[in-house]
Amino acid sequence: MADEKRYFWIKVRQDFFTDPYIKMLRRIAGGDTYTIIYLEMLVKSADTNGTIYFQGAGSDIAEELALMLNENVEDVRALLAYLEAKKLLIHPEFTEDIFLVATPDLTGSETGSAQRVRKFRERQNEQLSLQSNNEVTISNDSKSKSKSKSKSKSNKDILSGSDEPDYVPYKEIVDYLNEKTGKNFKSGTDSTKRVIRARFNEGNSVDDFKAVIDVKSKEWLGDTKMAKYLQPSTLFGTKFEGYLNQSATELPKKDLSKMTREQQLIEVMGKDGVRF
Repeated sequence: MADEKRYFWIKVRQDFFTDPYIKMLRRIAGGDTYTIIYLEMLVKSADTNGTIYFQGAGSDIAEELALMLNENVEDVRALLAYLEAKKLLIHPEFTEDIFLVATPDLTGSETGSAQRVRKFRERQNEQLSLQSNNEVTISNDSKSKSKSKSKSKSNKDILSGSDEPDYVPYKEIVDYLNEKTGKNFKSGTDSTKRVIRARFNEGNSVDDFKAVIDVKSKEWLGDTKMAKYLQPSTLFGTKFEGYLNQSATELPKKDLSKMTREQQLIEVMGKDGVRF
């Protein structure tokens, strides 16, 4: 049976155009055009959790995006430079791919069946509302309200939990990441919960998350350029499966001959004297 189609959309916040970064962007010459292109990019990246992949159709990502969005390449290039300068865009692992930081927080989605159920429930609620207006007795009115609440609750359960496991251990996963990296990420952040939930929905376990954290922290923690990517949006994003299948033997080996004896022992045995 084919996978059910899923619909994605971008939820633009009410304060989007009053956000300081957007106000500053619009004040640049051609800023309104850049803002429209930025919105197009957000929509484009909705179904990939913020990543736009470079496919090689253009000489670089700017030229390729201009083709995709039917926009002027110089406008796209100027916008990318602005977004990168403001840390609203990053290049995962220094590739031509781009990751829009705002997308995970703005993305909404639902399956086709959930969409149909939602519309069916809305019609039912409308009919119940009309029915309650025509009822005369207090008893019947009370029953109608009870039915309406029941339908509303059922609708919420279908929309919010149709594709989410009964239990997603956000805190256990984020606490493990903080322990391994010395950072202080919050498990309740919407964007963090979204990427963890997405990987859980793909059938990954807590041990899979810990394995990815272990292999990437060992690879990146000592690298000042890469350490900043030890964060939920990168580790638990669309490249999660590749990280999971990455063997520890693929990691670059350190030259023990250039270390002191104490450093060699720590490297081989671990800080606690336990070989890893």
